[in-house]
Amino acid sequence: MTPEQALPKPGRWPVPRGLEGRTAAGLMRLVRAPSVTLWAVLASRVVVLVAGAYGVLVPRGWEFSPLSTHLGAAGNALLGPATRFDAAYYLSIASHGYTSRPDLPVFFPLYPLLIHGLSYLTGSDVIAGVAISWASFGIALVLLHRLAELELGNRAADATVLLLAFTPLSFFFTAVYTESLFLLLSVGTIYAARRERWALAGILGALATLTRVTGILLVVPILIMHLPSRRRPGRHLGWVLLMPAALVGYLAFLAASGFSWLAPFQDEAHWDRHTTGPIGGIELAVRLAIRSAGAIVRGAHPLYNPTRFGPLSPAGQSIYLLLVLLIAGVALASCLRRLPLEYGAFAAIALMMCISSPRPGQPLFSLDRFVLTIFPLWMAAGAWIAKRHLERPAVVIGAILLAFYTIQFARGSFIA
Repeated sequence: MTPEQALPKPGRWPVPRGLEGRTAAGLMRLVRAPSVTLWAVLASRVVVLVAGAYGVLVPRGWEFSPLSTHLGAAGNALLGPATRFDAAYYLSIASHGYTSRPDLPVFFPLYPLLIHGLSYLTGSDVIAGVAISWASFGIALVLLHRLAELELGNRAADATVLLLAFTPLSFFFTAVYTESLFLLLSVGTIYAARRERWALAGILGALATLTRVTGILLVVPILIMHLPSRRRPGRHLGWVLLMPAALVGYLAFLAASGFSWLAPFQDEAHWDRHTTGPIGGIELAVRLAIRSAGAIVRGAHPLYNPTRFGPLSPAGQSIYLLLVLLIAGVALASCLRRLPLEYGAFAAIALMMCISSPRPGQPLFSLDRFVLTIFPLWMAAGAWIAKRHLERPAVVIGAILLAFYTIQFARGSFIA
């Protein structure tokens, strides 16, 4: 029997612990990128690099932070688009810690800490941040392909990585943002648990928690996945405690540094976010979208109105974000139907957290970026696309929109 024949059929759970993953051959199979994954990473990043350079070299006159000008004209054209907006906060923390602004604790420490460490080799925080994002994205897609292949089959796995690589906002995966690192760690956590590597799952989950607050939600799928395994339950469950321990450790560090214990949550008010719960967030979003649609129909507001605040008018953005939520809801329903419970549980609570703290005037602010890392939704969408053989049109449409949004972001127009 070949190694590929030894793989479990899609959707089977659990996978028994065997030699695979502990031998050199198993490790080689883990890191070997399938051709589709490699093509998805390289082709989508070419789109991002070319479109980003165009956005820098042919600006619209909007102001943006000159964080990469020290790299020269060519370096600024290639890496400048990766340093817009929130990237400035991660770079500031990497250079100066959390002391420069009182509202920085909402940005969790692992990514800026890695930037700080790697910058000793690269000589530049910007180069370090981009390198971490690129590497994390590539490895994350390899692991996501393997995970989707286990659950849904090879064609759905191919479609999953293609969709995620070419989704219109995937330029965030190679920007100085936490999207790619968090995707890598969250997918790695579930993949390790799927292979019953509980210690590795606990460590990766703890690192994910130190990357974004939603990392703590990985406790839920890990506990669900642990139920079928009855061997040494106490020892296995002990690794799960690393995730809440990581969160407590970060909060303790903030308290020792002069911040409030709950600073990451209290500081949401500095960013105009107020917790209402998912129902309140949805209600506000629906009401705003209805009013916005009426204003557009009456001609009071345009739909497309590119400014430094985004390519759509505020009314158009409200409708667009509600559409993103509806699509995410459909993907969640498909996820609950097609995938084991742990995937749907993680996707559901992650999506609810994303919409539970609305901003006045735009309740679903940044939702289109937040859903990038809720990978079970992309697995379900990939299975749907693969079943209907729609991979090619999905990639073509996604690449066009990816180029458009990358240009806007590179020019200093706020996206998500």
